[in-house]
Amino acid sequence: MDKVDILCEKDSHMMFEFSRQSLDRLGSQALLFGVLPFFSSYLDANVKKEVDKDRLIIREASSAHAAGKPVCDLDLENIFDKTKDIDRVFLKRLPLSSSFNVRYSDFADIRLRRIWRISKTVYAILEHWPESSSFDDAVKQAYSGNKFKGIIAEILHLYNEETKMLGRSMRLLPPLNTAAQKFTETLFQAMEDVTEDIAEHYAGKIFGEKNVYA
Repeated sequence: MDKVDILCEKDSHMMFEFSRQSLDRLGSQALLFGVLPFFSSYLDANVKKEVDKDRLIIREASSAHAAGKPVCDLDLENIFDKTKDIDRVFLKRLPLSSSFNVRYSDFADIRLRRIWRISKTVYAILEHWPESSSFDDAVKQAYSGNKFKGIIAEILHLYNEETKMLGRSMRLLPPLNTAAQKFTETLFQAMEDVTEDIAEHYAGKIFGEKNVYA
């Protein structure tokens, strides 16, 4: 497995675990699935979409790094446009896909910030990753434990914000629309509640738990 594959695999594992813990945190609110089974498909597809999007960003940043291109010269808008193709596949596979009216202007800034943060992190890790070192060694060379924890939390928080904005794009029949909006807000709060725990866990696996606190 090469370095890019390792970066993608690490991200995928974290995102699926983050989704699982967020759903667990919903607790009794999960009863909404009985009323709105649509959301079960939505959440499964949403995390898969995000992993695909992250893989795209990681590969774009890695290719630019290999070509000797400074991170500040990355064409973030071009990467943003490529992520829209992943969105289109995501929406086509959803039941009631016509109920979404995606307004990119609502969350373009959030997505661009997330693309930038992931890209900068990829560059930093690759720059500290000689062939003889492991992923963990590269991260330790690039960051302190607390700094790495903060980066993970920032990336997840931006994902939470975008997921909330996408949820608000849903337009269902009036009896369901109120429940859908309530679910979106409840899910966002569950994701926010889990974010710090996930950041501490994954940073702690590399640095040791005592080294990820300020």
